[in-house]
Amino acid sequence: MDDIKPSVTRNRKPAGSLCAAEGLEVNYLSPEEIHAWPPYTSLPEPAQRREALRGRLLDIGCWTPEQIAGKRWNIGCVALEITQRCNLDCTLCYLSDTSEAVKDVPLQEVFRRIEMIYQHYGQNTDVQVTGCDPTLRNRAELIRIVQRITHYGMRASLFTNGIRATRALLAALCDAGLTDVAFHVDLTQQRKGYGSEVELNVIREQYIERARGLPLSVFFNTSVFAGNFHEIPALVRFFRKHADAVRMASFQPQADIGRGVLRARGAGITSDTVIVSRR
Repeated sequence: MDDIKPSVTRNRKPAGSLCAAEGLEVNYLSPEEIHAWPPYTSLPEPAQRREALRGRLLDIGCWTPEQIAGKRWNIGCVALEITQRCNLDCTLCYLSDTSEAVKDVPLQEVFRRIEMIYQHYGQNTDVQVTGCDPTLRNRAELIRIVQRITHYGMRASLFTNGIRATRALLAALCDAGLTDVAFHVDLTQQRKGYGSEVELNVIREQYIERARGLPLSVFFNTSVFAGNFHEIPALVRFFRKHADAVRMASFQPQADIGRGVLRARGAGITSDTVIVSRR
């Protein structure tokens, strides 16, 4: 296994148990806890599934005759959070300080939510299997979740930091119907022994090779902050070099949300400056 060690700098409680098979207790939300936070209570008619997205794009001035979203897609994507546990401590984490105290959603409830996603948005919807890190979920359950998404004719994507996303796991998830994997790798994760984004390319290359040859689209997500803004051109060169295997690279400016300790970004980091720096 690759020698990738996470770094933790804050004294939060460790992430919850992985699964009973590993000799640990499995904690799930109770029915009462689930029902306390219900999703939408009404379903759109199939012919009206695109109206919400189209209306929102019109509201914010992003609707154009060339727009695909709202014409071909009913929704850009849907995030399906299956655990709040994580094995890293990102300085720009968007979750709350108490998120890891939240128990896992039981499998049957996950299945119910997948069915609801289908009822709301229909086939070909992109479903991001995420959380904190979904690979901390029981392996057999994770595979069944991807199978269930595929059963409804939707596309399953795995969003992960990659530490537990072994070649064997990725292959098993591909057999279950996984179509995409998005790896999050950057300096905000404080991985021990890596002091720059260029140094982290060693990990990125490991992840690329893990997925190589599998029927997967490979994405990389990078959080942009003052500590790596100057390295964006080098990252772009890296992703271009590996364009045979990497289908998309996403650069996401720092946001003042969640439990992240970096908070608000400087005035010099905006979507426009990130775009300019990539040229």
